[in-house]
Amino acid sequence: MKVSHSVLVILLTIAGLCWLSYTVIDQHQEIAQLEEQLKDEQLKYKMLFRDENVRMAIESGG
Repeated sequence: MKVSHSVLVILLTIAGLCWLSYTVIDQHQEIAQLEEQLKDEQLKYKMLFRDENVRMAIESGG
């Protein structure tokens, strides 16, 4: 009886660790995607800010 409980605990622990590792990998991939989107948005903002009229509108709050 004790051996079967030990085996069950070990299997559940392994399953839990596998689930956590997949969760971490998924979050890492999502973070990488968000960083790429942020770079794109920053580039768009820099390009817009070069235009004098756009820069004046942004600085004036309009």
